[in-house]
Amino acid sequence: MKPTVEQHLTPAEVAERLRLERHAVARLFRPGRIWPIVRINARVVRVPASSVARFLAGCTFSPKGIQA
Repeated sequence: MKPTVEQHLTPAEVAERLRLERHAVARLFRPGRIWPIVRINARVVRVPASSVARFLAGCTFSPKGIQA
């Protein structure tokens, strides 16, 4: 069995996937939201794709007035 290498995303790539501004994505980098992240140094952050997928799986959005 081959070991798999997980894809790591930049904050800009995460923002693009979530359709958010980059500064809004930075606020999600905390336990309970998009976590864990990989901090390479003080300025460089990478986010495992599985963290983003886990965040999206836990999100629920129901606009006011729309019933499922």
